[in-house]
Amino acid sequence: MSDIRNKSIHRWMLAGIWTGLIYATLYIMRPVCEFFRQYSWFSFCVNGGIAFVIVLLVLVFVRKKYIRKPATYFLLFLVMTGYFFGMTLLSIPEERLHFIEYGVLAFLVYRALMLDFKNGESYFAAFIITSFVGLGDEGIQYLLPNRYYQLKDVCLNSVSAALGLALVYVICRDKRINISR
Repeated sequence: MSDIRNKSIHRWMLAGIWTGLIYATLYIMRPVCEFFRQYSWFSFCVNGGIAFVIVLLVLVFVRKKYIRKPATYFLLFLVMTGYFFGMTLLSIPEERLHFIEYGVLAFLVYRALMLDFKNGESYFAAFIITSFVGLGDEGIQYLLPNRYYQLKDVCLNSVSAALGLALVYVICRDKRINISR
């Protein structure tokens, strides 16, 4: 098998495993979140954890000088503003986890697609595929007794994918970092 074919299989497997984890935890996530909400500072932990990850990412890329152009800093500011507004508009803490779940999934799908498509096509296709996975997520929730389908969550999954892909674009824009390996 060729090296590119092996990479493609490996990358699609990672995206599939991540999707499987999202789908496999649908039934148990609500009771787990309810448990933590009763016995800890659940909202604070979720918000703090997500903020920590975002700040850490920004600091790593700024410190390592992966971002070199002033326009890229502006784009990074816009993406971080999108994350901030998304975090402040959502009142339920576990909904904020969608930003991580579907941002990571969008990155993994993009990374798998970039072996076969041009850069712009990879972003678009990754967004479409990730959005359909998010639609499937809500479809499964419709069938579960302890969950329910919400069109708002379908949109949230798509917005999370778009923000994740925007972050990937900003980080890779100056071509100092190579995620294709």
